[in-house]
Amino acid sequence: MPEPAFNMNPMRFLRHNLNPGLLVCVLLSVGLLIPCLTSSCAGKSSPDQPSVNQSMDSCENDSSLIIDEFRSRFESSKYLCLISYSNECPIAKNYIKTLKDLYLSYGDRIVFCLLDPGTGSKTIRGMESCYFNDHTGIVCRRYHISVYPQVVLVDCPAREMLYQGKIDDRAISLGVVKQAAQQHFLQDAINQLLKTGHVSVKNTQAVGCFVQDFPSEPKL
Repeated sequence: MPEPAFNMNPMRFLRHNLNPGLLVCVLLSVGLLIPCLTSSCAGKSSPDQPSVNQSMDSCENDSSLIIDEFRSRFESSKYLCLISYSNECPIAKNYIKTLKDLYLSYGDRIVFCLLDPGTGSKTIRGMESCYFNDHTGIVCRRYHISVYPQVVLVDCPAREMLYQGKIDDRAISLGVVKQAAQQHFLQDAINQLLKTGHVSVKNTQAVGCFVQDFPSEPKL
């Protein structure tokens, strides 16, 4: 009399309960199924499809190249005047003449950078050498730029942000810009810096169009 199934070896159970032809089919099916399951569990991907880690490495490499170029072009000087700018923003377009005048007045003593925060903006005529496209947002994050136009005055050797904020007080809110300025924050900061080596007013609240959200990446 056969042993009960729960006390019997699985192979013996199959031999006792299946005819030889069916047993062969079962064994072949199991043999083909196990490698497929093993391959799926291992999470193998197509060699032609980049993994998530490869995509992240590509983004980080791109950001590293951008920050290296930015440093070599703009941070090798004593002072840097960094201005986030895009002609897509109506407020920024109101400052074209002001920025050109500042560049003509101080460009021989301070390096100017027109930082495009990934919008593909046209530069200002006469300031083509100042243009830099930060399409990954790495420079914006480095200098805490959240709107454009926004100014950062930097002591590069000391790695110190001396002034950050408005160009002047003309921009009141989005869509509201005064005809004339009463307070010239950036010009006053530059004059004081060149005369005394320091800036007394460190921060004002910049008003402008918001910088787009960039993928989160480590700071460089």
